[in-house]
Amino acid sequence: MTQARREEHPGQHWQEPDRVAEYVERTDRQQEERLLLFDLITRLIPYPTDADIRVLDVGSGHGPLAAAVLDAFPKAIAIGLDSSAAMMEVGRERMARFGDRFAYMEGDFADGTLPQEAVRSGPYHVVVSARAIHHLPPEAMGRLYADIYSNLHPEGCFFNLDTASAPDDFLRELFRSSRRAERPPAEAQPAPTPQAPHSVALYHHREATLKRHLAWLDEAGFKPVDCFWKRLEQAIVGGYKR
Repeated sequence: MTQARREEHPGQHWQEPDRVAEYVERTDRQQEERLLLFDLITRLIPYPTDADIRVLDVGSGHGPLAAAVLDAFPKAIAIGLDSSAAMMEVGRERMARFGDRFAYMEGDFADGTLPQEAVRSGPYHVVVSARAIHHLPPEAMGRLYADIYSNLHPEGCFFNLDTASAPDDFLRELFRSSRRAERPPAEAQPAPTPQAPHSVALYHHREATLKRHLAWLDEAGFKPVDCFWKRLEQAIVGGYKR
């Protein structure tokens, strides 16, 4: 991979409406499985369900994780931080049922820091993210974990459902074979994706092992930290500010 490809701006391909439409359609097909994981995240939040909590969803996309939190905590309000106009267009329609309990904030966290508008709107009781932070280079992931910690209330928490890469080639190939075996026949040979941003994401994935995720959380100050769920190269990691 060339240096130029490594320096593509993380997540910029989510400005493409066709890519967004494909992603939303694909995740809708996975809704049952995803809702189980989102429900687990809501049960890890250490507040009573009638608490007035403030939530930040980092890389909110069309809002499914924020929606799960708002459903579980009827008095909560949430901000969906995202930089994709196409994603937010879909999300505004889907999240309209929450009225003023949910609002999008357009902003970029690609450098590993929350935008100043998000900082000013905090601190937050809960920060969540799903399938967004993996677009960042490894050093930026660690910085973002630290910045999230700084913008949490005491007793707050953070959960990230994302890639936890295999630590070596043996497990990487084993996980890849397992994923291929699980696909329906029609999906057995996925279409090639030659775009540079996709390749950049794969490069970043290799650095984001479970061990490193937990180390970044610990170094940020979270106590305790844990992996709350893992399946192949997907995991829910997070921690508490205590």
